[in-house]
Amino acid sequence: MEKSEDREAITLVNEGQKIFGILHLPLLKKKVPAVLICHGFGGNKTGKHRLFVTLSQHLAKQGIAVFRFDYRGAGDSEGEFDDITLEGKVSDTLKCLEFLKNHPAVDPSRIGILGRSLGGAIASIAAGKNEEIKSIALWAPVFTSEPWKKMWDAFKANPASSHQILASLPSMPNVRFLEQFFKLDMPKALEKLKNIPLLHIHADKDAIVKAEHSQAYQKARQESDKTKFIILQNSDHDFSESADQKIAIDETCQWYQQTL
Repeated sequence: MEKSEDREAITLVNEGQKIFGILHLPLLKKKVPAVLICHGFGGNKTGKHRLFVTLSQHLAKQGIAVFRFDYRGAGDSEGEFDDITLEGKVSDTLKCLEFLKNHPAVDPSRIGILGRSLGGAIASIAAGKNEEIKSIALWAPVFTSEPWKKMWDAFKANPASSHQILASLPSMPNVRFLEQFFKLDMPKALEKLKNIPLLHIHADKDAIVKAEHSQAYQKARQESDKTKFIILQNSDHDFSESADQKIAIDETCQWYQQTL
């Protein structure tokens, strides 16, 4: 197989803790556009079904660099899961964007970001704090914390059935994380991105981040002509169907080719 990229292990430091990531660089002798991949809650830089690796390889073949990393408290990065916060995840994202912006092989005027699940919300918030972002792609992104807040409120109101409620809740690291998560304001975040091209891919059978989230994103972006929504008909939250994985990767590569 012909080599199409250089792959490099990267270590960054944020708030005294190491962030580990992988940089995919196309074999080009010029500055290239770049994409930062933000994984979801409980995920890592590889992605389910190695989707982030495959996507990075495809983008690199098309002349687009990719940096995929582990948030602190996830994957190979330092920090503990029990200590993670939304603010910390946004901070990690901005640190990684700074790395890409300053990399000698990257064109700082052509940086994109991709976020999956909760990482979609984090990517959107971070993009609103970074003027260099030129294009966004979101895979099954969270729009609101309301479904999880209702379960949390039910748990507090009825401790007798706590075991049933807790079984429905994902593993939550700490109260501070919950407080920040329950204040998630995606309409405000998306308002800052109204002029930035946004691709949204959601699975029709997603039982974790359900269709209401996708519908809310569509409503928030309805006045923007720089938005594309795609529904994967046969997949779940993890894009488990191979045919739909190909659609997600192909559409995302095409999106960044057109918008970066």
